[in-house]
Amino acid sequence: MSNIAATVELEASAEDAWAVLTDWAAQGSWMPMTKVVVRSGDGRLGTELVARSGVGALALVDPMTIDVWEPPHRCEVAHHGSVITGRGVFTVERLPGGRSKVTWEERLAGTGLMRVLERAAAPATRVLLGVALRRLRRAVSGPA
Repeated sequence: MSNIAATVELEASAEDAWAVLTDWAAQGSWMPMTKVVVRSGDGRLGTELVARSGVGALALVDPMTIDVWEPPHRCEVAHHGSVITGRGVFTVERLPGGRSKVTWEERLAGTGLMRVLERAAAPATRVLLGVALRRLRRAVSGPA
């Protein structure tokens, strides 16, 4: 299993961070080269999502199901595609002064060649998570 994580502090409450973080249809505004569609459900526990990340023929399709829903602190998705498997975990922590901290962790569960590729791509994936979270900060808090 490969674990990749990034964290950002926000000048916003946990509730405000949670609202933007879990607005699935709007995630493309802060996730680079990604569009998320709600396939079924109300955006909460049991919801089926599909993310398409990348450009053209190089895009990955990532079907997911929300299987942990603890607003405004934790959301987990199970990745069950043919390429990306494992778990995505979003956590939101309250900080003093009405601030919050968001962590995005990917616990990738590829085996064989996919495990080797996940590990090789881990540095770039970590950078992309960081870029996404900085864009999330702007979406939640306004320009830093």
